[in-house]
Amino acid sequence: MKSYIFGKILRVIPLVILISVITFALLHLAPGGPVGIVAGNPKVSADDLSRLRESYGLDDPLPVQYLHWFKQVFLRFDFGKSYVNGRPVTAMIRERIPATLELMGSAFLLALIVSCVMGVFSALKRDSAVDHFFSAISVTGTSLPVFWFALMAIYLFSLRLGLLPAGGRETLAVPHSVLDRLHHLILPASVLSLTYLASWSRYLRAGLLDTFSGDFIRTARAKGLSERSVILKHALRNAVLPVLTVVVMQIPTLFTGAVITETVFAWPGMGRFFYEGMQRQDYSRVLGIVVISSLLIILFNFAGDILCLAVDPRIRPGRLAGGGKNA
Repeated sequence: MKSYIFGKILRVIPLVILISVITFALLHLAPGGPVGIVAGNPKVSADDLSRLRESYGLDDPLPVQYLHWFKQVFLRFDFGKSYVNGRPVTAMIRERIPATLELMGSAFLLALIVSCVMGVFSALKRDSAVDHFFSAISVTGTSLPVFWFALMAIYLFSLRLGLLPAGGRETLAVPHSVLDRLHHLILPASVLSLTYLASWSRYLRAGLLDTFSGDFIRTARAKGLSERSVILKHALRNAVLPVLTVVVMQIPTLFTGAVITETVFAWPGMGRFFYEGMQRQDYSRVLGIVVISSLLIILFNFAGDILCLAVDPRIRPGRLAGGGKNA
C-alpha cells in the first residue's frame, strides 16, 4: 500500500506541472490579455500600456514569466493579485469557497439520494412503467443542456409561480436566516444535481442488473435470505463499485465546473468566479482556479482508488496501479 501511494504521488507531480505549463501558455499566447482590455481606450497612451505591461511582468519572455509564477504558486501557494481589482487571488478564492461548498454539498447529496432510489427501483422493476419513467428522466437529464434547465426553472418557479427566487444566495436588505438561504438554494442545487443523478442512476441500474444474474445472488436466495438482505448486503455492494468510482471522480466538477449554473443563478461561487475571470481576461484568477481544480481531480481520483479497496477487498493496489499483480 505504501509503495502504491508513493507511486501515485510521483506520477501526480509531473502531471500537475504539465497542466500548469499548458494552461499558462494558452492563456498568455491568446490575444488580448489584461493590457488588451484598456488598449482600445483613447485616453490610455502607448506609454501607459508599456508601464502596465512592465508592472504585470508581461515584457519578460514567456518561460521566465512561467518560472516566476510557478515559484510563487507552488512554493508559497500565492496566486498573485487580480489584474482587474488588484486584490490577492487567494483571498478572493477563500471568499467564494463557502458558497461553492454550500451549493456543491446540497447538489451532491440530492443527486446521490435520488440516483440510488431511481437506480434500485429501475433494476427491481425492469421494463415496467416505473423503469420507463426513470429512464425518460435520465435521458432528458443527460441530453438537454444545463442552461436550458436553469432558464426553464427560473421561468416556471420564479416568474410564473413566484415560489422561489430567481437568483442570488440571499435576499438583500433582509436579516440573515437559514430559511432564506435554503429558499435561494433549492433551484440551483436541483438544476446542478439533475445531470449527475441522471447518469449515476443509469450506472447503478446497469450494475444491479448485471449483479442479479450472478451465481452468488441465486445462492443467497436459495439459502432463504430475505429479498431486502439479498439486495442490500449482496447485490448493492457489488454493483456500487463502478458507480462509486464515477461519483468520486465527478465531485471536483461540482466544485469548479458549475460555471453555467452559478452564472445563470448569480450564485457567488467558484464557477461564476472563473467565468468572470475568463470574461475579463484575468490570468491570475483563471490560473488559480485551474490549478486548484486539477489538484482536486487528482486527489479525488486517488480517493476513489482507496474507496474501491475499502468496498471490495478483492482489489489489490497493484491492480489499481496497473501492475496486474497483488501487492
